[in-house]
Amino acid sequence: MDKYAVPKTTWGEFAIPEKVYPLRLWYMSGDQVSTIIDVDEQNRKVEIHNYTKDYIARAFGVIECPSFEDYEAFLESRCFPRTRDKMKLVLEDLGLPFYDPFMIIEKTEGRMAEDDFWIRIER
Repeated sequence: MDKYAVPKTTWGEFAIPEKVYPLRLWYMSGDQVSTIIDVDEQNRKVEIHNYTKDYIARAFGVIECPSFEDYEAFLESRCFPRTRDKMKLVLEDLGLPFYDPFMIIEKTEGRMAEDDFWIRIER
């Protein structure tokens, strides 16, 4: 499946909610949508839509109304740690001047070695 095609949830077909904020993140498990995250960075607002009953697969677990701080923590959880040895070399490989979780996710799609979750960014 093309990763930019309209995906299916673990429940089957679904209607995509209207985008309410300038930024949308699709938190994916393989080719299945787990959570759609709409973000207004300027006003520090977040709205989510979960598409799985599995709390482990959701971007924010059991949290139904995440704060902007929850969103920032989520982004950082999808990156290598700030304390990583030789972090400057990793940032240089990514073409980034400093550690910024959103910028890292733009480059890596939030992929981690230990799971099959990833993030698609839509502006």
